[in-house]
Amino acid sequence: MPFDLHDCLLPNGKLCAELDLYVRLRGRANYAFSERRLYLDVGGSARFNTYFGAFSLHKWQRYTDLKQLRLGLHMDGEVLLRVWGVNGQGGEALVKEWRTTGAAASDGFLISDDLSAMPYASLYVEIVALAPTQVNAVSFSTDQEASRTVGLSIVITTFNRFDDIAATALRLADFLEQANHRGARISAFIINNGDAIDVRETDYLTVLENRNLGGAGGFARGLSEVRALPGFTHCLFMDDDAACEVTALERAHAFLSYSRDAALSIAGAMLKKEKTFVQHEAGAAFDGLVRPLHNGRDLRDYTQVLGNEEPVHINYGAWWFFLFPISQVHRFPFPFFVRGDDIEFSLSHDFRIITLNGVATWQEDFAAKSGPMVTYLSTRSTLVTALLHGGWGRVMLWFAASAMKSAFGLCYDRTMAQCQAAKDVLAGPAFWAEHIDLSERRARLKENTRYEHPVGEGAERFLDDFQFHADEGRLTRLFRMLTLNGHLLPACLFKRVDTVSVDFALSPFTRVAFLRRAVLYKSGGRPIFLARHDKRYFFTVAWRSARLWAALILQAPHLRRAYRRAHGDLTSEVFWKHQFGE
Repeated sequence: MPFDLHDCLLPNGKLCAELDLYVRLRGRANYAFSERRLYLDVGGSARFNTYFGAFSLHKWQRYTDLKQLRLGLHMDGEVLLRVWGVNGQGGEALVKEWRTTGAAASDGFLISDDLSAMPYASLYVEIVALAPTQVNAVSFSTDQEASRTVGLSIVITTFNRFDDIAATALRLADFLEQANHRGARISAFIINNGDAIDVRETDYLTVLENRNLGGAGGFARGLSEVRALPGFTHCLFMDDDAACEVTALERAHAFLSYSRDAALSIAGAMLKKEKTFVQHEAGAAFDGLVRPLHNGRDLRDYTQVLGNEEPVHINYGAWWFFLFPISQVHRFPFPFFVRGDDIEFSLSHDFRIITLNGVATWQEDFAAKSGPMVTYLSTRSTLVTALLHGGWGRVMLWFAASAMKSAFGLCYDRTMAQCQAAKDVLAGPAFWAEHIDLSERRARLKENTRYEHPVGEGAERFLDDFQFHADEGRLTRLFRMLTLNGHLLPACLFKRVDTVSVDFALSPFTRVAFLRRAVLYKSGGRPIFLARHDKRYFFTVAWRSARLWAALILQAPHLRRAYRRAHGDLTSEVFWKHQFGE
């Protein structure tokens, strides 16, 4: 019986209806989302040179023992069936061509018995109708036995995201039933850190109630549970709001079943919910700060999809989708609560991390999740990770630049949150066990937030969106910097139209805030908060951040030794089981 490796996904449109991510239609061709079926009239064609359709041949050659590859086709009608090979530069060559009917296609088609000899980066299928045709499924498979048995445990941590986790559990339930019926060992564990959720448990889906210790505590609980169960070789960490096609799970499971490296891990790409065809990252690298790789690619363009096949060094897999071998785990997550726990976890292990086209989740843009609390969490995890794993000089430059950039943009609450994070890191390793649930810090940050409070939709009724009509000259920029973005200038010089609205793309637009009494920041066209010019608050946070920056530099050697000594204890299973009350 053939082993399915790669389903050329035909979508239902609920997660994404951008058809060019799945299949490209030409001529007299249509697709029914509700039926997940292609309809081709004579001369109509479907090409799977897409993000979810193309087969990542080079990665299968490089990382697995796969030798034989077949093509499966479930259809009614008569077609020309072609397999195309594509090199890294986009050049195409015909690999195989068959003329077939639906009855003849039932046994599938042999593409190659020696994949290592194929000089391509990617393969894709083309179907051209010779008669009215319906296509229900297209897939790559093999008769070759798997190299290893993979038992996959999916761990999802959730906290009061009731709609997201219900939708995720519903998608998983049918998939888990079908996958296990076909002989795979795949189960899911939902770690609920919040109020009761409406999720039906099954033989393969379990809900575990947990004390709210953040994402770090939730994933630590899940990891502890699956390590104690027989038969699980790999663990997949996923966010509750990460919308994922279940074929990504099948594809990743199949890849690991033929992998030749026991440490091989798969990092899922992040695609943007707001623009479902835009890739935020496919893997990331950490060198003191995180660098998203393959950022901003338009995945409707096959040449950009091919760019994802280029080998790059990845040392960080984000927990919206990170699949790793349990046998390689010797540390549990650092108790960051949330933000940065996935970075530190990756750096603490010798995982061989790769990405695969089609293994991805859609997530909300980070700008929509930003704020003082997120700034606090991200800053402290960045500082500790640099102390443990290097890149301290780069992080110190980042700390100074981001503190002043937020203050320049009238986002003083974020600079103040950054200062609180620095103080907590300076307190030493004992701080983390004492504040593991973060309840006191969350309350303090909320109490100290002056301006960054949510505003209603009506807040922008009388405001004009700010637009850059010209590039900023060097002298103008120098003047802005010398006047601390206007904080040294009297209010009488400020513009008459004193409030504008502008999209907040991860970092404040300091140009917009220059000589403005207030700026309404938006994300995706929706208002987030109203930032107001406040000279006294500016100089308070600027002075505090400068003092803490100096303290971090001076105390870095001592902090580095202290955190590295405590690292083993704070990331041990014993530590976490104590937090779980075990």
